[in-house]
Amino acid sequence: MEFRIDDLQCNGLKIKQNPNGYCFTSDAVLLANSIRCGAGDTAVDFGCGNGVISLLLSAKTHCSRIIGLEIQKEVAILAQENVRLNGLEDKIDILNCDIKDAAKLLGKESVEVVVCNPPYFAQSSGEKRECEEIALSRHESTCDLKQIVTGASEILKYGGQFYMIHKTQRMAEAIAFCSQVSLIPKNLTLIYPKISKKADTFILRCKKCGKHSLDIDKLVIYDEEGNMTREARAMYGETFGK
Repeated sequence: MEFRIDDLQCNGLKIKQNPNGYCFTSDAVLLANSIRCGAGDTAVDFGCGNGVISLLLSAKTHCSRIIGLEIQKEVAILAQENVRLNGLEDKIDILNCDIKDAAKLLGKESVEVVVCNPPYFAQSSGEKRECEEIALSRHESTCDLKQIVTGASEILKYGGQFYMIHKTQRMAEAIAFCSQVSLIPKNLTLIYPKISKKADTFILRCKKCGKHSLDIDKLVIYDEEGNMTREARAMYGETFGK
């Protein structure tokens, strides 16, 4: 199996990826650049894949500990290699486990931040033509949206923050599931590929047991000439923002 090493363009971070497997997308970068994490906080990356969000959180937030959970053994091993590649063993732990077991492994109400770039497609959304690694990353084969949200609520402390990026077709579903488990939506960012197109993705920030109030923002990625907007460059930060 051949791997490639990509430059994350942030604090010298590198990432090893399998070009024939699931490689991270710009959605993971957008999400990572939306997260706020205080000094001394623990952040958990649900379904961390090859570890891209965990790596970026180490550089872009003040959290003291990052835990990535990944159910696919080979992908978890790759994420562990990426942690070692960047010398971050003292800050990032990668666990090969099921998100549904997070509370058993980490303890209930034990962390301050949970972040997730989940599979976008429901299990019943159609034929899976990708290789198994990609299919598991794109389809809810092992853990669905409700289970992800429930798992996040279980391990978050009172006032903890949950961040998720998803497709707009599932926005109502996501908000409903979060509200049912005391993850109160606080900020919703609608992401437009261009201003002339409909929003196709959103980032949702929820606060456990927060008060009911919701701010709505929008982010346009490209102008009509195909240039990245100033707002998008600011949200990307250093990574891919140059």
